[in-house]
Amino acid sequence: MNKEDILKMSRDENLNGDEREEKIKLHSYAVSASVGALICMVFVLIESFMFDRSTATIWTIYSGMMFSKSLLDAIKIKKKADIGLSVIWGICCILNVIVYILDNIG
Repeated sequence: MNKEDILKMSRDENLNGDEREEKIKLHSYAVSASVGALICMVFVLIESFMFDRSTATIWTIYSGMMFSKSLLDAIKIKKKADIGLSVIWGICCILNVIVYILDNIG
């Protein structure tokens, strides 16, 4: 094997990026979801206690984000726990939309 063959094989193996990059990205997504949850909590407290408003929109956004993440995990990884989480987050999202609609009807 010459140098060119080895380089070509290496490029083919790392076509989708290296393992280190993937771990960093996964960690970044986990941190961003945690920060998103914290920001949602702060806004929920502000909206609820300071302005006496419904917080359904905030929870709809967050539960929608978590639903899409867990649904993609369920599709790609195919674990029962991920399927269950996606169902729970989907129900939470739908219920929050219903609460938002009911709050704004009357």
